[in-house]
Amino acid sequence: MHKPTMKDIAKKAGVSTATVSRVINNYPFVKERTKKKVQEVIDQYKYYPDLIARSMIKKRTFTIGLIVGGLDNPFFAESAECIVKEASKFDSHVMLYVNEEKSSKMAEYIAFLIAKRVDGIIIGSMYKDDHRLIEQLDHSQIPYVLYNRKNKRKQVDYIVQDNYKGAFEAVSHLIRLGHKRISMVYGSSESETVESRLEGYHKALAVNGLKVYPHLMHEVGFKNIETKVREAIRVMYSDKIKPTAIFTSADFIAMEAMECLSELGYRVPEEVAIVGFDNIRLSGHSFIGLTTVNQAVEEMSKLAVERLMQKIDEQENNLPPSELNSWQIKLSPQLIIRKTCGATVQEK
Repeated sequence: MHKPTMKDIAKKAGVSTATVSRVINNYPFVKERTKKKVQEVIDQYKYYPDLIARSMIKKRTFTIGLIVGGLDNPFFAESAECIVKEASKFDSHVMLYVNEEKSSKMAEYIAFLIAKRVDGIIIGSMYKDDHRLIEQLDHSQIPYVLYNRKNKRKQVDYIVQDNYKGAFEAVSHLIRLGHKRISMVYGSSESETVESRLEGYHKALAVNGLKVYPHLMHEVGFKNIETKVREAIRVMYSDKIKPTAIFTSADFIAMEAMECLSELGYRVPEEVAIVGFDNIRLSGHSFIGLTTVNQAVEEMSKLAVERLMQKIDEQENNLPPSELNSWQIKLSPQLIIRKTCGATVQEK
């Protein structure tokens, strides 16, 4: 008996070879009934495709590129972990690059990944409206998806959290608790994500008729963040007009602020309320209990990988683009209320 081929499986199952390929590679958007029928034939014929041969035939490497921000922010580390896990479901490996700051390295990383013939790229580190990088990606014709980043160009695929709404809800919650002097400590305003969170912060203050205190706004950028957070806290709490609450653009910034406040003799939440953003795993530990805005990392990762694989599949099989011609998803935020925002407002 000859070794079964993909054509044999397709003929027996009554489907196309492209459908068999999608079932083998766990591609999304295949009907469950079809998937079950094809899998039964695969099991019957004991068809186990050779990955190396498959790579040569399909002219694919079964590798995707991933570019994320600095791993000192646990959000990016957790995102990378989830994306690797999701990619493995499609028999694909992940080549990771860390873009720690705004620089020409981003274009260099993209060029390197293209040279390595990755099948597609997920980008989780891009500064706002960096059209030069989008043009580089479009020119290469490589499938790509923006993760936790968006771009104003209509045909760019992205998945993001509603950062504006998340920040608005977080600050509004602090205002409902009675806070009027609310600080914001945030990363680089060059990031579209941070910019949206800043806008949400300002809007919450504005609709409640509260004043923005310039000396309570602190940008810590993307380098030496821990040192800059501590400097910001010391400056604010040496001033006569101190904040009673702090909203931060990321959980790891909030945790650094909490540690510094403790060293200065301030109690959280009794004297200062703190709210973060991202809901990294550590924030939920009982000894921290950080109130934060949840980022649905697992859902975002799953959707980003599935969309990328769909685009790779369309390109590989010369299929017309799906109806999701501009796949742009914005997930609703969820405020996770824990113990760090339960402060009694004290005028200081």
